[in-house]
Amino acid sequence: MSNEKNIDKGRRDFSQKAVIIAGVSALVIFAVILCAVESGHAAVFDDTVRYFFYGMRCEPLTAAVKIITYMGNWQTITLLCIVLLIFRFTRITYGIPVSAGAIAVTLLNKLIKHLAERPRPDDITHLISEGGFSFPSGHAITSMFVFGILIYLVRANVKNRVAANVLTVVLAVPMICIGLSRIYLGVHYPTDVAAGWCLGIAVMAAVILICGHFQRRSQ
Repeated sequence: MSNEKNIDKGRRDFSQKAVIIAGVSALVIFAVILCAVESGHAAVFDDTVRYFFYGMRCEPLTAAVKIITYMGNWQTITLLCIVLLIFRFTRITYGIPVSAGAIAVTLLNKLIKHLAERPRPDDITHLISEGGFSFPSGHAITSMFVFGILIYLVRANVKNRVAANVLTVVLAVPMICIGLSRIYLGVHYPTDVAAGWCLGIAVMAAVILICGHFQRRSQ
């Protein structure tokens, strides 16, 4: 029995270290992207990637991408959080971590936007109406955190592995595609999206560590 406890403790310690490394690495990459944007060195990368996406534009794909990007709107995310908080069986396990983290990434995104003050790409590239500053992408940071933390919570709590795998795939699609949709629609630079993903991963790592702490205390 003691040996099994030691094995479980070792696994928890390894997982905790992996989460910390992922969070710190994401912050380092964000800092590199920020420096590249501020210095102007990101322009070649941004233009190459975004014009590649612009070259894919066609009416059927644009209609689908607009639906995808609306999945990352604050109204959609707010509704998702409310649903998770309403039901008792999802409130503690899913609702509170997702909602608290969603608020945190929203505040963090607004703060960095006003500090960086990066203008959006020229209006001529926009396929939807969007205002405010560009860096980082609010849709990217929110979707990476919300759907990413849901994947973690599903895999940690859903005992049926088939169901967990299916939900993982379903949640992974908007987690990545919402960010990419912002480039396609012309309202963000690729580095805006990459920076948003990094911040989303960093906040996700913090929430996972906090959840693990409370779980250990409850045990």
